[in-house]
Amino acid sequence: MNRTKTILRRLGAMATAAFAVAGLPLAGASPASAADYYYELPYPAGEAYKVTQGPEGTYSHTGPYNEYAWDFALPENYEVSAVQAGTIVYSNWSPYWENGIEVMIRHSNGTCSHYAHLNRAIYNAGTWVPQGRVVAWSGNTGNSSGPHLHYQVINCDTRVGIRSTLQGWTPPTGSWPQSVNYYA
Repeated sequence: MNRTKTILRRLGAMATAAFAVAGLPLAGASPASAADYYYELPYPAGEAYKVTQGPEGTYSHTGPYNEYAWDFALPENYEVSAVQAGTIVYSNWSPYWENGIEVMIRHSNGTCSHYAHLNRAIYNAGTWVPQGRVVAWSGNTGNSSGPHLHYQVINCDTRVGIRSTLQGWTPPTGSWPQSVNYYA
């Protein structure tokens, strides 16, 4: 049953991405739907990394900009994968020094996935990437206390965090979620 749901989610995500690339509107797609929208983990399939701080963490995941973020203990210079297909809207040193090098990808539901503290972003803004594509290398740039990946779903215009799930659940601090995010 879970395998069937996973396959259906992936087929739905591929169809959604195809409509978005074709420029066809998607009824009902809004940033408010992020919690019901399927996002993969931001690292390659079969791997698991510790969540060092989850949503509403007390260290730095407070306030509207980081409230729903995850920090994953990825080593420096490791593959960061797109959680869903979309168009890269930002890929460079952040205008907010705390983020260091960052990548933002706009998805068909109107949200952006945000990856921060990177050592290197691979693609330029305007590039469409499929789900699972390696888009950056993890790092320790900006206001970071050590190598890790800061990931979250945000409003593309305001950068305010949006409640979301990863692979259908909310991995808590201390968990080691295993990815099913295959290369593209």
